[in-house]
Amino acid sequence: MSSPQGAASDAPATNPTPGIQRLLFVSDAAVADVDELQPAVRAIIDAAIEVYVLTPTLPGRLAWLADDVDRFRHYADERLDTVLSHMHAIGADAAGAAARGSVMTVIADAVTEFEPDHILIALHISDHANWQERRLIEHVENRFRLPVTTFAVDLAGHTPTADGPLLLCYDGSEDAKHAIQYAGRLLGGRDALVVTVWQPTPTLGSFAFAGATDSMFDFVEVNRAAADLGGRLARDGVRIAQQAGLHAEPVAVEATGPVWKTIVDIADRHDVATIVMGSRGLTGLQSMLLGSVSNAIVHHADRPTLVIRQSTQHAGRSSH
Repeated sequence: MSSPQGAASDAPATNPTPGIQRLLFVSDAAVADVDELQPAVRAIIDAAIEVYVLTPTLPGRLAWLADDVDRFRHYADERLDTVLSHMHAIGADAAGAAARGSVMTVIADAVTEFEPDHILIALHISDHANWQERRLIEHVENRFRLPVTTFAVDLAGHTPTADGPLLLCYDGSEDAKHAIQYAGRLLGGRDALVVTVWQPTPTLGSFAFAGATDSMFDFVEVNRAAADLGGRLARDGVRIAQQAGLHAEPVAVEATGPVWKTIVDIADRHDVATIVMGSRGLTGLQSMLLGSVSNAIVHHADRPTLVIRQSTQHAGRSSH
């Protein structure tokens, strides 16, 4: 392996070059045609100097019990040929393998050998996900501490297409800030929404039995303060996004249910191209990007997601 070239952090904030030396493309599903690749996914592939395609064999539980894995190996070989054909068609320097073994084992082997800067994962849409795909993204992100982009493909090889703005989740944490800066280097020049979600305090009714009616105005003030904080955070995120070369607008909203659902609903409403988030955020009132939230977004969004852990672009090769 060649030594890594200049680190991405050395580039100016407005430089759209992300500095991806090696992209590991894990494909459990393949689009029917290269034109089906979403703009954000295509941008990631185009940004990479080298691409290594991995097509794990993912038989279901019944296939394992029946010892019927040869058919799935054949599918993995075919999928590898398809994805490599797509990569070569768009000019990518790509090689690959149809790997045998458990998903995490073959990914770990590829990370050790290929030393990627970024992992791209194509999975089946949630309704048709294989049992080994469950929580795969969470395990990959936690174990390898690399930026991870995911996108979903249906059984016919089609993937939802959207070329709207980016959705940048921001809660004031360093992970969220780093994610915006990384997205700017990777997808600079695009429109973006900086979304901050704030959660209201419990309603007065749950406390009325304790004679706390005089506290009503306290709850109003706390919620008003939370809304004000959300607005300030969103505007702060816009400033970071603009410095990173994105055309951003703030969106501060109150969560009317789970935070992840509020974010997915905003993404659907604005037909965003990609959801960008840090892997870990703040706790308490400002909590938005905690692991459980980011994992839920990955599994419920029908558009590409980019999850970034702070300052880990070369963590995959730190032990070498």
